[in-house]
Amino acid sequence: MANITIYKVEPYNSAYQRIFSGVYNDFKKNATTDYNFELAPLEYEPFIKSVEDGLLNCLILFEDDIPTGFLVYTTIISESLELNIIHCIGNENINAKRKLLLEKFIELNKHLMREKVVTYPMLGKQASFAPEIADFGFKTVNTSVMAFNLTDITAINKTKEVYVPKLPHDYTITNWKTVYFKDAADVIHQAFKESSDALFDSRFTTVKGCKDIVEKITDNVYGQFLPGITKVLLYKKHPVGFCFANMTNDKIANVPIVAILKKHRNYGFGKILLKQLVDNLLTSAITGGWILKELNASCDSDNISAVNMYNAIGFTEQYTYPQAYHSKSN
Repeated sequence: MANITIYKVEPYNSAYQRIFSGVYNDFKKNATTDYNFELAPLEYEPFIKSVEDGLLNCLILFEDDIPTGFLVYTTIISESLELNIIHCIGNENINAKRKLLLEKFIELNKHLMREKVVTYPMLGKQASFAPEIADFGFKTVNTSVMAFNLTDITAINKTKEVYVPKLPHDYTITNWKTVYFKDAADVIHQAFKESSDALFDSRFTTVKGCKDIVEKITDNVYGQFLPGITKVLLYKKHPVGFCFANMTNDKIANVPIVAILKKHRNYGFGKILLKQLVDNLLTSAITGGWILKELNASCDSDNISAVNMYNAIGFTEQYTYPQAYHSKSN
């Protein structure tokens, strides 16, 4: 008689700490190559502490009592229920194993899924699971990661020559000041409340949620905030557009959000803000001795105007991934 493998999925508990380390370290070893991680994941001990402190939640897949996969999610970072990673050792029956983990995730979070959108960036090899998660009520938005190579002298020189129109009368550009906080939340809300981003990040649908986004950007939650590089578009001295900048790590910078009020669009302001941001970043990197390799940003692949804006400044599409989301189960 053929051997039958017995699968089970259990939430992490301290009894599993020793036997789970091999699976986690397999993920950590492959995080960059398999999942396009920019930052190295936590070491095992800090990861376990985050789980035991309730900052992260971890489900473990067992095959005949041996851990071979896991799913990590959190409920406290934003208004969404954030599914961070599904990792299994090897590729044999990988989608069947992912389904087991996802089924347990849904079982444990039924009540929260009535109140929260589930968001799941399917980075790297997780993209192969996208067709299957539709069976669980998930939809996807194709997301492009745009990157500017800050070590490519030719690209930098071309960017310096990029034409941008002059600002019309009554428009000016300045750097970030704390006094713009409330205006930033209002502008981001108006700019994104009906966008595809709002499908998987419900914070965009309310001003309160957008205040949380701005607070996390400016409080260094998403990286080291760069107020002197962040650009603000003013119309008659009132903010109508923002282009934020931060440092993901000491070699990678990021543009987390570009937002322009609708009635001030179609004038090329996004391109102007982004061009000034790139120019200032390059100057600051030289004068500050920063060893930057890349400036990146993410946008909906179907948002042609956003993709064209980044391309015009010298960004190229580095990769795409399905951004999965599950609407509230009301």
